[in-house]
Amino acid sequence: MEQFTAVLLENPLYLAVAVIVSIAVLLLFLRKILRVAVVLAAVVVLYVAYLHWSGEDIPDVLQRMEETAGEYLQKGAEFLREFGGGDDSDETRAI
Repeated sequence: MEQFTAVLLENPLYLAVAVIVSIAVLLLFLRKILRVAVVLAAVVVLYVAYLHWSGEDIPDVLQRMEETAGEYLQKGAEFLREFGGGDDSDETRAI
């Protein structure tokens, strides 16, 4: 790994290519995440429409969904903190 970083730092062309490839990978990842978010939003809209037509009380169901999503986000944040080495800096607490 040290040899790899040394080669990148010694040759600016390799470093530029590595940065461009890294940005491309990051953008592709974000694009896929955005697609998942759009699909989830569509599913939630369809679920709310179903609840409306079936006569269910929508605010109660949405409150439960919000609580459940909050719990999963909290668990995900805890996992990321543990995965990141347990750094307790201010940036990781904001998650």
